[in-house]
This record gives sequence, C-alpha cells and structure tokens, in this order.
Amino acid sequence: MDFRRSGQLDERRRRVLMDEIASPHSEADTPEAQAAPSGSSKGPVRAYSPAVLEERQPRVTDLIPVRPFAALFLILAGLTGVAAIETVFIHLATMPLGGNAEQLAALDVVERGSVASWYSALLLGLAAAGSLAVFGIRSHRVDDYRGRYRVWLWSAAALAWASLDSATGLHSAVGLVLSLAAGQPSDAASAATLTTLCWLGFYMLVFGTLAIRAAIEVWASLPAVASLAIGGLLYVVAGMLQLGMLQTSLPLVNSVVDSTVIMLAHLAILSAVSLYARHVHLDAQGRLKVHIDPDKKKGKKAKSRAKLKVVKEEKTEAEPAGKSAAKTAAAEAGKAATQPRFGWGSGASSTPPAKAGAAISKSSAASADYDEDDDEDEDDESDGGQKLSRAERKRLKKMARRDQQRRAA
Repeated sequence: MDFRRSGQLDERRRRVLMDEIASPHSEADTPEAQAAPSGSSKGPVRAYSPAVLEERQPRVTDLIPVRPFAALFLILAGLTGVAAIETVFIHLATMPLGGNAEQLAALDVVERGSVASWYSALLLGLAAAGSLAVFGIRSHRVDDYRGRYRVWLWSAAALAWASLDSATGLHSAVGLVLSLAAGQPSDAASAATLTTLCWLGFYMLVFGTLAIRAAIEVWASLPAVASLAIGGLLYVVAGMLQLGMLQTSLPLVNSVVDSTVIMLAHLAILSAVSLYARHVHLDAQGRLKVHIDPDKKKGKKAKSRAKLKVVKEEKTEAEPAGKSAAKTAAAEAGKAATQPRFGWGSGASSTPPAKAGAAISKSSAASADYDEDDDEDEDDESDGGQKLSRAERKRLKKMARRDQQRRAA
C-alpha cells in the first residue's frame, strides 16, 4: 500500500530543498573557496587571494631582527647610510659649484631639512617604533609587579620628540624660550651661547634621566647596554662640539665631524633598542640561552655536602654510645646472674638472666633499627646537590632525640 504525505508538507520540503540549493555550501566559507575565481553563483567571489587575510599578515614581532646576521646587517646598513651622506657632502663641498650651490642645499649636512636631518629623524623614528614593540612584549611579563615596562612608553615619546627635533630644529626654539626666561643678554654672541647652554642642559636633564632608567632596564642584554653607552658618549661629544670645545681651524672638518657624531649617536640608540627588542622577544619565546655558573653550583653542592657531613659525624658519634650502653647492660646482667641477691634460691636464679637477655635483645634491636635508619638516611642524602626535604629533617630530629635518650641512659 502506498502511503503518501500531505501536500502542505511536501511543499515545505520542496522550499527547504530549493533554499539549500540556492545558498552556498559550508565549504564556500573557507578562504580557499572564497578566493576561487569561479563564476559560480553559489557564493561571493573575492577579489584578493587568501594571503590578504589578517591571520596571514606579518606581525610587529616579525620585524624584530631575531637572527644575529639580521641585527648585524641592520647596524651595517645604518653605518653605510651615514658614510654615503658624508661622502656626498664632502664631494660637493670640494667642487667649484658657483651659483648652483643653492640648488644642492638639501645635500648640505649643516642646513636644516637636509638629507642628514631626514636620516637622523628616520633613525629616531625607528627607535620609537622599536620602543613600542618592546613595550608590547614586556607588558606581558608575569613577574613585573611594579610595572617597570612603562618606561618604554616614555622612551617612545622621547624618541618621537627627538625625531621631530632632528627634522625641524626645535631645540633652538626651546633654548630661546629658556634663555628669555633666564634673562637673555644684549650681546649676540653671549645670547647664542646662552641659548645653546639652555637647550643642552634641558635635554641632558630630561633625556639623561630617561637614559639611566633605560640602562637599568636593558642591563640583562650586554649588546644593548654597550650600544646605549656608546650612544650616550657620542651625545656628550656632540654637545661639546656644539659649544665649540672641540673645534678645529677647518670649517669643513667641523661640519663633517659634528654631523657624523650626531648620526652615529642616533644609530647607536636604534641599535640598543633593536638588540633589546631581540632579547625580550627570545626571552618571551623561551629561546634565550640561560648561562649557569658552574662555580656557584659547585659552591651550593659543597655547602649541602658539608651539612650532610656534620649530620653523619653526629650519627657516628652516637653509634658508639649506643654500643657502649648495650655492653654495659650486658655486663650488669652477667654480674646479676653470677651474684644472686638474698632470698633467691637455686631455682630463682634463672629469672634475672632472662631479664638481662631481654634487655640485651632489646638494645640490639634498637641498635639494628638505628643502623637501618642510618642506611636509609645515607641513601636519601647521597644526592649531594639537593636540599633536605621536610621528611628528612623530621627523621634527623627524631634520630637526635633518640641519641639524647641513649646518652642519658
């Protein structure tokens, strides 16, 4: 017999089937199916490949020079840029340009807005970006309860200001404001010197304090500390050049040395930030090599072994005392057996020897138990490089009390 469904139910099933045919399958939701350049009407067609998706884009940490060759290449590329700028400037300064010198002012390292200023701003800007990358990694450290990682936000802000100053020369405006507040003299030479002293002192106070705090932060990375120290020394030399303390009689040499020292100082700061970013990234990934001092480890083992030696000496001192007590008990028992007291008969003389034998067996059993404990302790304490556990300490205290009781007996 043929059982057929109602017409309303068949119509509903037909609509559901048509909807499933018209809608895209679940496989079309994958990036590969969406990126397929097919003209099917079952799903949308993507105009870009799956490589444009967010999970396939490079992260900020991918830009950190993790490999030593990459870090060395970064430093060498920076030195090459400094050398190229100075070489072009020296070559143009020695050529008779005449009226064409104004068109080549962008290559003059002394002028503001030149290639040297742009390069210095670029180095400091990259250092600011590296500080933000370090902040992003250091903020996830679990043992930084005081929030020392916040210093990298201040470092990023300071480096961003330094980048702006290198490109525009805002330090002159800062020095002018400070000199006016201090009372600018009427003499032009004295006013220029006071302006330079004002902005140099202000920058040394602010950036010097931040540099000391950053040096404490990067102390775990020796290359970063060395780069930061070199940068600080170069900044001090640049300040002395600005004050005219290290000037020569040749203006070209003064200009080249001044610009070179400043750019090398910026490069050293960028290298310090990059090397420390590499350090914290490897540390966060668990790929940082940890140096273990063998002498320090040997010192700990020697200390623990000395402690175990003292315990063993106490046990060896307590063992003869237990044996002497057993011998004394045996001698007293034998004496009591040979010399009976008054009121004992010939049949009663057998009781004290039995008691003496029980005392001797009890003493020997205690000494055997003590020897077993000694063997167990020696086995537990044979590992000289580890500390004593709580159970071992309790057992040693129990043995010490047992030794005291034996000595008192």
